[in-house]
Amino acid sequence: MAKTVAGILATAYRMNHVTTQGAGASHTTIGITDLMTSLAIVFILLFVVQLTKTSSAAQSELQENKEDVQVVLRDHIQRLGLSLDADPRDPLALMIVVPENLLTFELGKSTLSPTADQFLVEALPFYVGALCGPLRDKIDSLAIEGHTDDHGSDAFNLKLSQERSLAVMVKGLEVIQAIEPASYQCFQEITSASGRGRQDLIYDSLAVVNREKSRRVIFKIRLRSAEQRQLVGRTREVGAS
Repeated sequence: MAKTVAGILATAYRMNHVTTQGAGASHTTIGITDLMTSLAIVFILLFVVQLTKTSSAAQSELQENKEDVQVVLRDHIQRLGLSLDADPRDPLALMIVVPENLLTFELGKSTLSPTADQFLVEALPFYVGALCGPLRDKIDSLAIEGHTDDHGSDAFNLKLSQERSLAVMVKGLEVIQAIEPASYQCFQEITSASGRGRQDLIYDSLAVVNREKSRRVIFKIRLRSAEQRQLVGRTREVGAS
């Protein structure tokens, strides 16, 4: 943005300089050119100020929405020994990383263990009830990501992680329908399942793959962008009119 503004101002200056250097240029022409250039610069500066204010307001609202999500979910997440962290790749997303000891699968398979079933029964109704209830206006989507370690080929791990994330979602549908039925339709609408395979391995301090930590499932909560929130607001206004 700064480069764009600087380029526009430089162009305006050059146009003014060339015009005022023209042979036989009258004082009136020079005065008008100076006035037009000055007005252009003023409008550009006003535009930049307004754009900066809008961007700052959007960032402030996004931070407030993140904090709202954290406040609602924090106690329950901590009780399960988990944390809600920012996604370093997506400023709109928050992540709940569930380790293998809570979401356990049979070795090399996508079958959920009794421990995993119990975790989903304890966790999902609360999380989904909050995301589809008091937080719904702030939430864009919920992605379930499966991750594996580095055993096996890329193709095998990609397929396995996809199947595991899908198994979590299918079990989630069963749990939500039984315990939190009011959120069932919303859960279907906002949730997706995907597999990352061995693409995001976790390494220890010696740059050695930590296979236990690499095998995990991530619940990625993505908040609505400023544009999405504005669109939802306009849609509601139209519907109410």
